[in-house]
Amino acid sequence: MQRLTLIAGLRRAKSAIGSRNCIRPTTPITSPVRPYPISTVTSHYLQCASFSNDNAAFKPPDKKRRGFIAKTLRILRTIVGADDDTPRGIQERKEMYSILLSVAHYRLRTEHQRKLAQQQPTSFMWQEESRELLKHLIDVAVSHLDEKTDITQMSLRRLRNEVQTFLGPQIVHLLTVAHDMESEMDEENDGYVFSEREEKKYRECLFTEYQDLCQLINDWKRNNTEAKQKKTPDPLPFYERKKGSIETLLTYFDWWPEHASADGVNTNTTNGEDYIDEFGFSPNKSESDIVRAMRYYHARNLVRSFLTRRAADNFAIGNDDADGFIFKQPRCYHSLLPLKSTIPSAGRGVFVDGFAPAGTLMAFIPGKVWTKEHLQSASPQTQMQLSQNDPRHQLSMRYDDVLIDSRQSPYTVVKNLWALGHIVNHPPAPTASEISCTLNTHENGRDECVNSINHRPFQGPNCVTVMINFTDPMIARDGEKLRDYIPNEYELPPKPYVKNIFEKDEVIMHGMGLIASRDVKDEELFYDYRLSPKQDKTVLGNQYPEWYHIWDEEAIINRWENDDE
Repeated sequence: MQRLTLIAGLRRAKSAIGSRNCIRPTTPITSPVRPYPISTVTSHYLQCASFSNDNAAFKPPDKKRRGFIAKTLRILRTIVGADDDTPRGIQERKEMYSILLSVAHYRLRTEHQRKLAQQQPTSFMWQEESRELLKHLIDVAVSHLDEKTDITQMSLRRLRNEVQTFLGPQIVHLLTVAHDMESEMDEENDGYVFSEREEKKYRECLFTEYQDLCQLINDWKRNNTEAKQKKTPDPLPFYERKKGSIETLLTYFDWWPEHASADGVNTNTTNGEDYIDEFGFSPNKSESDIVRAMRYYHARNLVRSFLTRRAADNFAIGNDDADGFIFKQPRCYHSLLPLKSTIPSAGRGVFVDGFAPAGTLMAFIPGKVWTKEHLQSASPQTQMQLSQNDPRHQLSMRYDDVLIDSRQSPYTVVKNLWALGHIVNHPPAPTASEISCTLNTHENGRDECVNSINHRPFQGPNCVTVMINFTDPMIARDGEKLRDYIPNEYELPPKPYVKNIFEKDEVIMHGMGLIASRDVKDEELFYDYRLSPKQDKTVLGNQYPEWYHIWDEEAIINRWENDDE
């Protein structure tokens, strides 16, 4: 069987909607390093580790043939539980260990927040936790995984199923929130005109958000020194972008209240043709009907984000107290907003609005799904379509070789508010001020300057990719109402024996998601694309786009390890 070489080439957007492209592939092998047992994973690793990115473009089969024995052994190891000693197998196991730990820790922290909510029933904010509590909950999570789940002895197949089991409640929760949010919003109007009821509701929501943002910005600037000492990410870029986006909408729809004034608000609507607003949209390059449609959906998305972080009657927790009060919690402590990226010339990015602890399932990666057997038997024309120089090349590859094609997935008109993983950006390289020169003196007395990067505590990736499956039990629990919010569809229906042979439950749809690898709050999301190296190189070097920075060289080589013998 001819080998399928998979690459990942995403190029930064130069237009308002963003773009990505493909580069040439390679799959060098490096000596594997066995992962540490789960009991040795530290809290620092939990908060700061970056895992696999599987954005990939498809490459037609080349003249090399995959080693049949190596391929068969890898499949058998996955099934029967034998150790997979290949770099790729070890890398996947290491990542799943860390994901399981972070999700287990997330569960314990959210349970603690529920208890705090009963003491402060009017608060929709995530309550601050002490270092002692966080460390204790990590110890509890590690103990559970070591003693009860015993994941160190599991095969890759069982580990994949265990990750799916741990993530199941979060997957259902996000689908439910997406459904509830659309149910609360009025049906979309083809004329992109709000009803009187909508206009009143949207105006109130947006102006409330605007006032809160102005207060947050003032507080942050006043307490900036104290905030920096806490080593928290700088939320000001997000606050400013969100504030500017709301100003744009309030001005466009003439929604400023009578007691407020738009005077002095710079909406930049008169700027040049190349102007890109805070939504990452170029209004001066678009016709008026396109601008009207975009502003309509911009407003809906912002209001939907606002409502997501508010309590709902069906999210009541606990029992009535003596006064007959029902304790409530918000649907979510965070939501997502697509706005102009903080990376220059990168088009749109995705921002977390609110707080999400490490281990939170942040987003789904939407798109059409190609199973492995259909990729292997794809026609030459299809192979050309998947490998051509496409400015929207957004292809993601799972560890089980399921491909997700996000090239046709929308950026703005999104039914599932969490289906934004395809526009999350790769973290930018450190700036010149963050790179220092260390002098190494050689035996001949010559000094050589070796650059080293001084990573900031919150620099680099803050979320990671994970394989997820949408299963029959998830949908059966709530009837069919959640099915429409699965942001994926099969390009070709998978064969039944292939679809479920390795799965614990019947899989309705294969997918991918992004998990927070550390606590994230009011900041842009980033994950390591881990583009595959060129095939004719064994050392990583100048083979990537200029914007691409290597964050974990060993993980790249291990992830793209091949089976050619």
